[in-house]
Amino acid sequence: MILVYDSNAREFDNNGLGTVAPISCVVSEEINGAFELELTHPVDSFGKWKRLQKNNIVRANTHRGAQAFRIYRVVKDAVDGTIRVNARHIFYDLLANFVEDVRPTGKIGAEAGQQILDGCQYPTPFTFSSNIMHTSTAYFIRQSPVQAFLGDTDQAFISRWGGEIVRDNYNIAVNTRLGANNGVRIAYGKNMAGLEFQEDASGVATRILPTALTEDNQVLLLPEKYIDSPRISDYPFPVITAMDTGYQVGKEVDGAVPYPTVESCYDAMRQFVTDRYLAGADIPTLSLSVDFVDWKDISGYEKYKSLLTVNLGDDVTVDYAPFGVSVKLRVCAVSYDCLTDRFETLTIGEKRISVVNSINSASRQISEVKQEITVTNQTVSAVTGSVEDINSDDKLTPGEKSAALREWSAFANEKETLAAQAAALGISAELSDYNDAFQLLSNYLNGGALYTSGVPLWLDDEHRDITTDISGEQYRQKFAEYYAARNTLVRAITAKLKALADTAQNGVDSNAGEITTINSTLTTIQTDVGGLRTTVSSIDNQISNTEDGIALRLSNAESTIEQHDSSIQTKVESSTFDGYVTDNDSKLEDVETQITVMRQAVDGLSLSVSRTGYRNLLKNSAGRNGLTFWDTAGTVATVSNTDTSNNTVSNSAFLMAAGSAISQEFSLKFNAAHTVSLLFRSSGSGGEVKVSIEQNSAEAVLYDNTDTGTDWTFVTFQFNSLDTVCTLKITASVEILASDLIVSEGTNVAPWVQSDEELYTTNFIADGTGLTIGSNTTDMKAHISTSAFEIYRGDDLRINVAPDGTRLQKTIIEDDLTVGSVKEIVRAGAGVDFVVL
Repeated sequence: MILVYDSNAREFDNNGLGTVAPISCVVSEEINGAFELELTHPVDSFGKWKRLQKNNIVRANTHRGAQAFRIYRVVKDAVDGTIRVNARHIFYDLLANFVEDVRPTGKIGAEAGQQILDGCQYPTPFTFSSNIMHTSTAYFIRQSPVQAFLGDTDQAFISRWGGEIVRDNYNIAVNTRLGANNGVRIAYGKNMAGLEFQEDASGVATRILPTALTEDNQVLLLPEKYIDSPRISDYPFPVITAMDTGYQVGKEVDGAVPYPTVESCYDAMRQFVTDRYLAGADIPTLSLSVDFVDWKDISGYEKYKSLLTVNLGDDVTVDYAPFGVSVKLRVCAVSYDCLTDRFETLTIGEKRISVVNSINSASRQISEVKQEITVTNQTVSAVTGSVEDINSDDKLTPGEKSAALREWSAFANEKETLAAQAAALGISAELSDYNDAFQLLSNYLNGGALYTSGVPLWLDDEHRDITTDISGEQYRQKFAEYYAARNTLVRAITAKLKALADTAQNGVDSNAGEITTINSTLTTIQTDVGGLRTTVSSIDNQISNTEDGIALRLSNAESTIEQHDSSIQTKVESSTFDGYVTDNDSKLEDVETQITVMRQAVDGLSLSVSRTGYRNLLKNSAGRNGLTFWDTAGTVATVSNTDTSNNTVSNSAFLMAAGSAISQEFSLKFNAAHTVSLLFRSSGSGGEVKVSIEQNSAEAVLYDNTDTGTDWTFVTFQFNSLDTVCTLKITASVEILASDLIVSEGTNVAPWVQSDEELYTTNFIADGTGLTIGSNTTDMKAHISTSAFEIYRGDDLRINVAPDGTRLQKTIIEDDLTVGSVKEIVRAGAGVDFVVL
């Protein structure tokens, strides 16, 4: 039963406005992503469809039980007499609220999430919980609570604390993960309908040439040069590639020399290649589509429901017998039919790596972190001397300021990394001392005032060329205190990492025999595909329920799905669909197969996506077609001159007078990361340039420069889309040139390109307004659109050809004028009349 409630409803334990009778109702949810409902309802004679108004609330049974969804779009189709309704989970009511400045500091998950809700601009009915017990810190400034929880930024809750969200009406939880591992296993069967593999062997290597370096930086090759894959005979010819190991004989790493001799380096190179083959370098990249059957409604399967049903976040193991590979994937998105109470589709992805690979990977990462810390220590040791060399004359000269800026910048750049490492490892006391020392040093360099961001006062552009009176003793003391706190923190991190590495290694050593057995078992467990022939189009099943197992009979098919957690086997044998459940002899009908599309690389292989270009969601983004598509306030023009030609990609710019603004509404993908970039130059210093995004009637400032300069400045920033339409706005308090504007999908900074279906050249423009052909020498241009053909001289319209007629302005006729043709009319006794047609 699907109920509708008034937009102001808060309780859903009654019938609200009443029921509706949709012809389809599907709910879809992604892990930490969208949670929406789409419903199609006939325009019925009872008028139930009228209850489906925008902002009203729909309650439907979903994979998470009864949930409330607020309608945000209603589309009526007059042709087939239906209306389509789109609604977001009630959680997204938080899109309309606002967090001005909330900064949970050193909080566990439950405390941080509650602080976000408590910091909303007005009270909400939502509650929050979390089982995440580690502490972290984040700043949520001028954004919606939804963005604070799920935004695609470093400061978002799921970035700082991690976890996966559970939305249950007005209850919000962010826990360590969703789902479970119920032992569901999908076995590959050759030509088995509903499980299709696509193999891409373009990245395969079956003969690897590893390289390293000698002590004198010469390329080192193995005596045998190449190492072949155990699977080399599976291919018609060897696939050869070279791989650089990064090893060097005699090179010191983290206070030790891992490869002191050529022979030890040879051994490491051989192991390097072995690891690559274990990781799947000799196996094609695979994508697979799987039909997944949800058996939970089939009589006789009650005792196996927990094993044969999957949900969002659950683990599913897929066996790929040709290469003896098992890959553990997760259900990362679901689509649920609320009318039939069953999954419509399950999207499976996010591969899981084996225990052995996890330990090896962790060990390599620990080693890399140790190396990075060693290098950083060497850098700090090198710069310490320059601080001690500060003159004893109590003067901080311009040259000394430049050196101090380099040192301070190095501290600031590493601060976030060190803090993140310490927080992840639970190192709190040393981290607190380190943060305090950095703050005191920055305050001192800031002229004694509280430092918050940017470059400290004494070291900024305005004061760097000025000699400042200081206390040399205090100056050296502040740096020394910072170094001491910083090195103490680094030693604590190193000690903790070493302890973790030792623990991991001990675990590997103590379980070496067990891991070998596991690997051997995985290698030998193969699905016998010789007799598998499954045909979905003509399903003939006979299901028999016994204590020993359940036999599913499909025409011409035999396969085995093993449920290892409970040692239960489901066997698929060839038969006809005449079966009855043994206990009650009831006939099974309407057995439906739900299809899941999986696009995932097999365990140990990489999934690569190449991108050849970016889409600019803005139209006329550099003013090449005047101010078309832009709304303006104040005085705005477009220019193309030597300045723009030398400094911009588009060779054009918007000239914005002081106090002016430009804005454009554009369409974009909902709940996705987007990146904004632009290039601007101010006519004078000290002005303000502000860039903002308006979504859901709320404006968020992405960039606010209150001290502009006269040099061309490139800026870029990200935001998460909260609707399918939003507005980009640029305002300036001082005259500026703004150029190369681009809004693109994703988090990568995109080079400027024109929008799709736009072409701007010197004398040719093609965009959403039509086609314009011009001339620089005569100031003439012709414009063709779907409504008219026009010819201009400058801004003066001379000829307009439109469906309602042709208009000519300022027409001058020289010499003879021919209009149509001449008709002769003979008049009896009066000669001939000539009529011009």
